[in-house]
Amino acid sequence: MKKSNKRPSEAVKSLYKAPLPSARTGPLYNAFSYPTKISPEAIAVFIATHTKPGATVLDAFGGSGTTGLAAMLCDRPTAGMRKMAQDMGVTPEWGPRNAHLFEIGKLGSFVARTLCAPPDPAVFSRAVDELCRQAKEKIGWLYAAMDPLGNEGSLRHAIWSDVRICPSCGEETSYWEAAVRRKPLSMSESFVCRSCKKTHRIEACERAFETVRDAFGRRHETRKRVLVRVYGQTGKTKWQRPPTQEDQKTAAAAKRADVPESAPDAEIVWGDLHRAGYHRGIKRLHHFYTRRNFLAVATLWELAGKFPKNVRDALRLLILSYNSSHSTLMSRVVLKKGQNDLVLTGAQSGVLYISGLPVEKNVIEGIARKAKSFRDAFALVHASNSRVRVFNRTSERMGLPDASVDYVFTDPPFGDYIPYAELNQINEIWLGETTDRSKEIIVSDAQKKGVDAYERMMGNVFGEMARVLKSDGTATVVFHSAHSEIWRALVAAYSQAGFTVAAASILDKIQASFKQVVSTVSVKGDPLLLLTKATKASSRKTCRQVAEHIVSEAGKEDPQMLYSRFVGRCLEMGVPINMDAREFYGLAEKANGGKA
Repeated sequence: MKKSNKRPSEAVKSLYKAPLPSARTGPLYNAFSYPTKISPEAIAVFIATHTKPGATVLDAFGGSGTTGLAAMLCDRPTAGMRKMAQDMGVTPEWGPRNAHLFEIGKLGSFVARTLCAPPDPAVFSRAVDELCRQAKEKIGWLYAAMDPLGNEGSLRHAIWSDVRICPSCGEETSYWEAAVRRKPLSMSESFVCRSCKKTHRIEACERAFETVRDAFGRRHETRKRVLVRVYGQTGKTKWQRPPTQEDQKTAAAAKRADVPESAPDAEIVWGDLHRAGYHRGIKRLHHFYTRRNFLAVATLWELAGKFPKNVRDALRLLILSYNSSHSTLMSRVVLKKGQNDLVLTGAQSGVLYISGLPVEKNVIEGIARKAKSFRDAFALVHASNSRVRVFNRTSERMGLPDASVDYVFTDPPFGDYIPYAELNQINEIWLGETTDRSKEIIVSDAQKKGVDAYERMMGNVFGEMARVLKSDGTATVVFHSAHSEIWRALVAAYSQAGFTVAAASILDKIQASFKQVVSTVSVKGDPLLLLTKATKASSRKTCRQVAEHIVSEAGKEDPQMLYSRFVGRCLEMGVPINMDAREFYGLAEKANGGKA
């Protein structure tokens, strides 16, 4: 069969110039937020523009399944997607596709499998209602609270506070008392000790620690915390107040209660995210929770496991989607200008940070609220005729047949940007299996992986992508880094695999200056690259662009020295050297107005 060297059309290239809608909106994002900057809806437009119905799509870094969801949406395009395509100036061919997703992460592959094989939305909603009913029947007392008038209500959330030690007299003061000013609302950096009357910077005061029995009966050193504010609801009325003796009794009862036998008792494997200060004493999963919330999550998890198979994983995904962002001590309050109270928020993205004012949220109510986003997300893709396969293994060795893929859309890890395996263990431990970090493509001091290892592993993946991609297939790569060495590694990885850049959302930067691709310290906009398999013509074009850039940078520098620099730059980027010295000197002479 004659090989095709079909190049991307100008209409296709227009995708890479149009502004893309944010990924951080809509039901699919609300159900389980994903790190990519591009929404499944937008990815679906790319897939349906680059391929025809029935085509096979690959994501070598599957994450939480956005490319799989996009393939499913190709068969069920929304009005918003049609409008998006119109705005981008393309005419997609809607219809079912097949997608292969490779993801080494245990959490990511679980999320992808579950979202891409959704239950019936109505069946799921009924299951959530029953799960929450059973949880309230069993542990609803955990979140019981009286309103300021003495009426029965429920806890919405509670603020806990670290305790600090006065360096002069040893008096203990809660961080809340030392820092929070109510009228007007502000956070102070210093306080006056109520005992010795001396003024101290709060950060100069050591945290207080205490030894307690943990959820599994072990003696455990932990940061000393006190309950400082309670927020609740009675009927439709929301209220807040200082903690009462009844609140203290409920918290104490939670500490005495037995956790389910199925509750995980697992060690946290620390790496690049560990901080000696606020992570002191956190050695096991349950140390990330108040006792109340660990008991709640463990109970919900056990109950979900007893539901029928057709909804079981969807219920577990719902619990996990709320868990690490809202159920742990990483939930917090922050000060925002113009607000008359501290603003409730979830865990800080990309880290395992625990603030001095951690928040304990009502997990049962939180999961019940979040269920609507899941139902809406499932409704978007349920009954799609697209087929998605998720492989929980490295994409360095895919095992797919040669030339079996029509199009690639992938979002590689950005060097040392986020250590996902370390971060995701908060959820993966509940699943019973954590990611093999030796397979993680990352720059990590803790894993002893430098840029060279990252480039080598990325090169293996791009080599596999080139092998399985058809000769006229294309690959869209989302990438971002503020480090030149990471850009160099990416360029080397795809160039040595035989790919070349055909278009990009930062097209002016890439075509006018290759240095901006491999040496940039700031990436703005949507960093999308459209890659094609390099032909002799495209390789020569790329080589000439490098030469032109070297000449434009050099001014009146010796052309012979410039040629050596040109060769070095081509080798660094993995670009074939298709220009000899004589041709290069002619280019330099022309650029200098005919003067060699």
